[in-house]
Amino acid sequence: MKKIVPYIVSILILLLAFGFLNLQEYKADRETHILTEDEQKELVEFNDFLFKEGGFFSSVGEELSKAGYKYQTMGMIFAMDDIRIYVIVPDNEVITDEKQEEIKDIYQDMVSKHNLNWEAFKIEVVHEIE
Repeated sequence: MKKIVPYIVSILILLLAFGFLNLQEYKADRETHILTEDEQKELVEFNDFLFKEGGFFSSVGEELSKAGYKYQTMGMIFAMDDIRIYVIVPDNEVITDEKQEEIKDIYQDMVSKHNLNWEAFKIEVVHEIE
C-alpha cells in the first residue's frame, strides 16, 4: 500500500500540471480585441469628458459632498458601455440599503445630467474592493 501512494500523488501532480497547461493554452487562444485608432481616440475623449474639471466625476463628487458623504471613489472604464464604480466607505460605517440607494440616485442624476447611458454603469458601495 505504501508503494501505491507515491504513484497516486505523482499522477495527481501530473493531472494538475496538465490542467494548468491546458488552461494557459486556452487563455492564449482566446481572441483579444485590439482597438482601432478611431476607437482609441473615442475612448480617450470619453475618458477626458468623464474626468475633466466640471465633468461627470467632478459633478458626482460635489453632489456626494453636498449630501454629506465623504467617501473615496474608484472607477474603472473597461469600455464605453462598461464603467464600474466603487464607492468605498470606512469599515466602521454600516452600509444600509437606504445609503446605497441615495448614492446610486446621485450617480443616476449625474448620468442623466451628462447625457450618459445609465446601463453602462455598475455602482457598488463597499468597505473594500475584492
